[in-house]
Amino acid sequence: MKKTLGTALAAITALSALLLSACTEEPGTAIMTAEHTETPELTETPELTDVVSALQELTAEETTDAASETEEKKSPLPDLSKPYTAEGVKILSLKCPDKNYVTAQGCCFDGECWVVAFNRFDKNGEECTLLCKFDKNGNLIKTSDGPLYLEHANNITYLPDKNAYYVTSCQGTVSECWNGYSTVDKDSLQITEKGRLEQPFFAMGYCPQRNAYASGRWAGETLDFWDGERNHVSSKNVTPPGTLSQGVFAAEDAVWFVRSSRNGHQQEFRIYDWDGELLSSIPLHLKNDAESESVNIIDGVVYVTSNEGRRAYLYRVDFKTEE
Repeated sequence: MKKTLGTALAAITALSALLLSACTEEPGTAIMTAEHTETPELTETPELTDVVSALQELTAEETTDAASETEEKKSPLPDLSKPYTAEGVKILSLKCPDKNYVTAQGCCFDGECWVVAFNRFDKNGEECTLLCKFDKNGNLIKTSDGPLYLEHANNITYLPDKNAYYVTSCQGTVSECWNGYSTVDKDSLQITEKGRLEQPFFAMGYCPQRNAYASGRWAGETLDFWDGERNHVSSKNVTPPGTLSQGVFAAEDAVWFVRSSRNGHQQEFRIYDWDGELLSSIPLHLKNDAESESVNIIDGVVYVTSNEGRRAYLYRVDFKTEE
């Protein structure tokens, strides 16, 4: 950084001297007056060549620094055999356009867009959802045509083979729906299927590479694994976390649950293998301890969203090895 700053100052100083010299060689000339607005020509000199070279060097250094910074921002997935802490870096604000929807719930990335569930209660006290799609820069693209009845819409995962979103109900306000789900067409944002499974789940994620689903029950004390047709394959009892059940992402090599703070327990990632064995528990820090809702992994980078009313803030997660 010191070298770059020194190069910049030297280049600017030299260029200023050349311009001043060119403008004052002949009496009466000026850079700009009411009568004379021509820019004096600069002939190529060794000094000017040095300035150009210095500026080119400066540009090259800045490009390299920017590229390095970009690479550093791609915080890689942690080595789960080591202890880590996770820090959320806020990168996008995903805002619901309808002020009546007051909580952000499930969210996923479909390869092109972010889709977020924003919830409210209707006049009968039933929870309903406005699904909103945003581009990679956080610009609103589309919303569902009015409210969708997806219960709590606690988690969303993308089904590429069906061009659809799979939405976890989690709970119902009018009728119990702890084992409910809905599929929503990616393009029309209309519900195409609703159903229930044999086991309850607060969040269920789909892994295309395995053509399999993984889910968690209740407070997170039981994990369930399903085939691509959502036939139940196996269950695994695990140590109940003290944190609050939120979203899940089913990666090829591990199942990531994000869990928000509760009763003095720091929000965290709970990460299991596909046999239900705990691989790691990683404390997660978000600004003001915002309530985490969803987790997504894109090109090896972990992202979470938070519930902050009409906004879902998107965080990139950086991992640091605990000393």
